[in-house]
Amino acid sequence: MKHSEPEIRHSGTVVSVSQFELKVEIKAQPACAGCQARSVCGASSGESRIIPVVRRDDGTFRPGDPVEVIIRQSQGFKAVLIAYIVPLFILLVLLLTLPMFFENEVVTGLGSLGFVALYYLVLARFRDRLNSGFTFTVEKTN
Repeated sequence: MKHSEPEIRHSGTVVSVSQFELKVEIKAQPACAGCQARSVCGASSGESRIIPVVRRDDGTFRPGDPVEVIIRQSQGFKAVLIAYIVPLFILLVLLLTLPMFFENEVVTGLGSLGFVALYYLVLARFRDRLNSGFTFTVEKTN
C-alpha cells in the first residue's frame, strides 16, 4: 500500500496469526548503532518487540513469514510528541512556576516529577484509546 505521505518501515517476522490480528516481532536495526537518535528511540533498545497489527489480509500470512511493518511518518511524530515532548514541557513549566508557590526546592522538584509520573499513569490508563489512533500495516517481503 503506497501513501503520498512518507512512511516508517521496520522489518519483522510474523510470530502468531489470529482471526483479527497478527503479532509481528521487530528487532533493533543494525543501522541503529550509527543513528544520532538511538538514545531516545524505542527501536534501538537492542531487544525485540512484539507489535500487534490489525489483520486486513486474505489469510496469506503465516507464522515465520518475513514482513515489513509500516506506519505513516506523521503517526511516528505524534508518538514522539505524546511520549517525550509533552512530558518535557510539563516538567519545564512546573519547574519554572512551582518556585513561585513553594520556597523549598525539594518540594518543587518532587512535585514536578510527580506531575510527570501522573501524566504517564494517565497515558497508561488510556492506552487502548491511544493505540487505536496508531495504524500499522504489514507487507510481505521476499
